[in-house]
Amino acid sequence: MVKVVLVNPPSPSQYRVSRGLMGGFGMAVNPGLLYPPIELAHIAGVLLQDGLQVAIHDADARGLDAAGALEAIKLERPDFVCVDSSSTSLDLDLELCRALRAELGVPVAILGSQVTYTPGEIFERDAVDVVVRGEPEHTVRDLARAVRAGASFAGIAGTSRTEGGNLVHEPEREKIERLDDLPLPARHLLDNAAYRFPGIDGPVTTVKSSRGCPLNCSFCGYTLAQGLRFRFRSPAHVLAELVDIVRVHGVKQVVFRDPIFSTRKDRVLAICEGIQREKLDLSWQCETAVKTLDAELVAAMAAAGCTHISLGVESGNVEIQKKHCGSKLLDGGKQLDVARCVEVFEAARRHGVETRAFCMVGFPEETESMVEETFDLVERCDPDQVQFCAVTAYPGTPLFKMLHGTRDFDYATMTGFKPLEGNEHMSAARIEEKIREGYRRFYRRPRRLVRELRHPLRFAGKLARYATLFRSR
Repeated sequence: MVKVVLVNPPSPSQYRVSRGLMGGFGMAVNPGLLYPPIELAHIAGVLLQDGLQVAIHDADARGLDAAGALEAIKLERPDFVCVDSSSTSLDLDLELCRALRAELGVPVAILGSQVTYTPGEIFERDAVDVVVRGEPEHTVRDLARAVRAGASFAGIAGTSRTEGGNLVHEPEREKIERLDDLPLPARHLLDNAAYRFPGIDGPVTTVKSSRGCPLNCSFCGYTLAQGLRFRFRSPAHVLAELVDIVRVHGVKQVVFRDPIFSTRKDRVLAICEGIQREKLDLSWQCETAVKTLDAELVAAMAAAGCTHISLGVESGNVEIQKKHCGSKLLDGGKQLDVARCVEVFEAARRHGVETRAFCMVGFPEETESMVEETFDLVERCDPDQVQFCAVTAYPGTPLFKMLHGTRDFDYATMTGFKPLEGNEHMSAARIEEKIREGYRRFYRRPRRLVRELRHPLRFAGKLARYATLFRSR
């Protein structure tokens, strides 16, 4: 039987990388955060359904460096290896691929949003046999079928490879239309007890209950990986996965990894009703947008075990919201709907749901006064946590197309927190300083400090994360 090994490579030594974030471009994260490579578990489910033998090797979960990962994967004696990647870890990911290819003598593939949009550059490194572009489940399955049949990779949609010294891009693969047709992720191939989230006791896992986002923010990688059309799993299908997580794997903490979890209110209400009907001992959190939430939905989510909501605020400036943020906070496309924004955060507080505001600093046209508008808005909303990211032009995004040709991009610096370059108003160093200033300004407020010091261990974790995220490769 053909054996496929799916690999989540080790993170760089300076910080942990979570490759599934930012739509598969990955981000540097708190060292206390370790998400399962759920994308690989989804692929594994499809491969197992096809009668293939599968193993998932997660180097970070096993605490292995590149040399340790290489030896562990060799022991699996694979016939085909598929390696996940991220922008900031790409050099290291390719080094592992090259070593695997040399040591094992079997085909090696690489997947991820970064390689999807820069496949030509990948083959310049001579490290892989094939690049998996876009949504990976069926493409990896077809590659594994080819290995099983002893056939070439020619004609497999969604792949790039070299042939006779020439780069060959096969046609794009259509997005999966019915997500309910996919099997549940193969969590039995993961060490589920290893995954954790800062401030949460016990193991954590992630769930992707939908794909796609209609907002099309200029900087966002999720629409590249998943498309602009919202594709959703039915409440029954999602509930089946939650039941499996709690009753089979004994995990009681879930993070929904949908770009905009509450896009369909009726679907979320049905999921909440199902959690309560099944009496699942489950706490969960999600990411979504202010414009898709209201007090009724927040109340229903809280009653079903929602403990935390991360909300995309992005910017407090009207013009930036219009041009870059899918008008996430605009009322009628003209003014910031500050009242709605504050109302949603207050509704979460009333129901005991913690909140985090996601904000961006360093848009091409952004001035320091525009950044101050973002700081002001965040303080008015007063979330429990705030995350300031540097605007990053990931390949394939509208922002990348806007800037490409005028600036050089070093993928190794795409941590999500260190700015790659400045703009016409602020240098990269100044943008980074404004991000640091945003954190200091938010957390040093007297009322905020009192709240933080009620949970000293969690506050210490935030300080550690702050110190880690600005490290350079």
